[in-house]
Amino acid sequence: MHQVLSYIDERQQGYERHPFFTELLDNQRLSGRERLAWAPCVIPFIMAYSDLNKYVFRDESRARRDDPLQRMLNIHTYEEDFHWQWMLDDMDTLGVNPKLSLSDAARVFWSPEMKVSRQLCLEFAAIASKTQSFGVYAMVEAIEAVSVTIFKHCRGIALENGVECEFFGTKHYMAEAGHLIKSEGEPKARLPELTEEQRFEARAVVDRVFALFNAWSDSLIQYARKHSTAPLAAYEQMIDVSQKLPREMVLPEYAS
Repeated sequence: MHQVLSYIDERQQGYERHPFFTELLDNQRLSGRERLAWAPCVIPFIMAYSDLNKYVFRDESRARRDDPLQRMLNIHTYEEDFHWQWMLDDMDTLGVNPKLSLSDAARVFWSPEMKVSRQLCLEFAAIASKTQSFGVYAMVEAIEAVSVTIFKHCRGIALENGVECEFFGTKHYMAEAGHLIKSEGEPKARLPELTEEQRFEARAVVDRVFALFNAWSDSLIQYARKHSTAPLAAYEQMIDVSQKLPREMVLPEYAS
């Protein structure tokens, strides 16, 4: 397992060179609001990730009680349980939290602009359904590596009033860096050895996770560039596009 963790470190270093960091989060020529203009776009992923932890990654059944990787995964799911609340509070801090009807809010979150954020957890659930605990553990370690990287670069980003966000800031970075799954103590020392076949499968899972997050980061920087100057107007555009969609079935040409 330790070889897989070293591989995650390598992929994490490559991910950190993404323009999401070099051109947006680390760009001090931009205001704090501009550097965090992508924040609304992550809501579908973060809320779904909360469910993923509770209903997919967590397994407290008697049959899995002796699996050391599953025990660490279970603890991790509780450590992640409340982070989404910080994110929702930050929407007020960032001034991107208008009052919308329930149907309009749904149109925003299921808009094409947030498609990649919606797809992430579906992909992760699909991966988890096809691998054993070592593969799920590798996936969660890779997800956490991405998370730590993002919030490391969010540290110190202040708004014009000097306020720093909780989720998109130092508080969240410290929480992520302090999770058991990121520690180097006794639990990590007792990680099981994997067979060559298992290491190959785990590395493939890691590659898929980073590919998904690279695509996600592409979508976040596009969202920020497109909507940083008028974040609330962005919702109106998404709602308008959704309202104009057809109410009847439209078959593709090949089906006619």
